Amino acid sequence: MKKQLIIPILAAFLVSAYAILLSGSTNSAAQPEVSFVNDVFPILQNRCSSCHMGEYTSKNLHMDTYESLMAGSQNGPVIVAGNAKDSLLVEKISSGEMPKRGPKLTPAQIQIIGDWINAGAPNN
Repeated sequence: MKKQLIIPILAAFLVSAYAILLSGSTNSAAQPEVSFVNDVFPILQNRCSSCHMGEYTSKNLHMDTYESLMAGSQNGPVIVAGNAKDSLLVEKISSGEMPKRGPKLTPAQIQIIGDWINAGAPNN
């Protein structure tokens, strides 16, 4: 009788282990790396340049370079590296308050900027 139970128990164990491994691999899909140079900066150039690039900028927030963006504005930092939710830049673009002129950023563009900030806002 004991021998008859070993095979079904072993089969159930193996099926359970396989299901656990399979479910773990589908939930941990790697997110593509967001690049400042290739993904974020083109959005800033396209939507923010009229007020935040060049010699005279609104609120002294320069978005010409990574370094100037990270330096923030006359009111302080606009990016909290690793935390898009607490970043003033994300707050302003998500609410539609920025840009003041021209079309607003699309949800996909806001997501790219948020993902980049959440990844630590790397200079990549």
